[in-house]
Amino acid sequence: MNPAQPTRRRSDAVANRAALLDAAERVLLRDGPAVPLDVVAREAGVGIATLYRNFADREELYAAVVLRCYELVAALAEEAERSAAPPLDALAGFLDRLLAERRHLALPLLGGSGPPAVDGAEPLGPRISRSLGAVLKRGIEDGSVRPDASAADLVVIGAMLAHAQLPSDAWDRAARRIAALVLEGLRARSDTVRLPAGLTGPELDRIMTRGIGS
Repeated sequence: MNPAQPTRRRSDAVANRAALLDAAERVLLRDGPAVPLDVVAREAGVGIATLYRNFADREELYAAVVLRCYELVAALAEEAERSAAPPLDALAGFLDRLLAERRHLALPLLGGSGPPAVDGAEPLGPRISRSLGAVLKRGIEDGSVRPDASAADLVVIGAMLAHAQLPSDAWDRAARRIAALVLEGLRARSDTVRLPAGLTGPELDRIMTRGIGS
């Protein structure tokens, strides 16, 4: 056997899996989760047998889509945490990138099951909250962010902004304005009125973790 053939097969398998995940994202947004899997396969340009070689069933395929969505948001949150920019600017960057990538967030962060657990890894939901909480903590400590803001608030806001409520072009404009209003609301002021109680961190973690509190 040509030594290049196994490498080519592995490369094709990786490409097919990525194409199926991309197609599943598009189909979820366009047709909803009940769409037949052969529609996903056709959208990906592969046969249904290739789909089933990669994913045992609909649940496994959609779990992989959800996992990839959460991985993307976790990477954006960690980028904000690492940023040397002022906290509100780092959060503005997070929301801006989230909106730019929202077409890859086929499922909202909240509602339904969270991402499947990955052995040995910190759960993605709490990881997102931890990173955003670290940015908020910096802002609260330097006096730029209101002291009652929480990571749970930002996660819920991000989920809402990523899930279009209007046609795409209109939502892009409306969501960026809403993001700017949110950031202005996070700014500390001497006359700030305390917010009503919201979700706690542990409550949000339960919502964002598969099988807990469901």
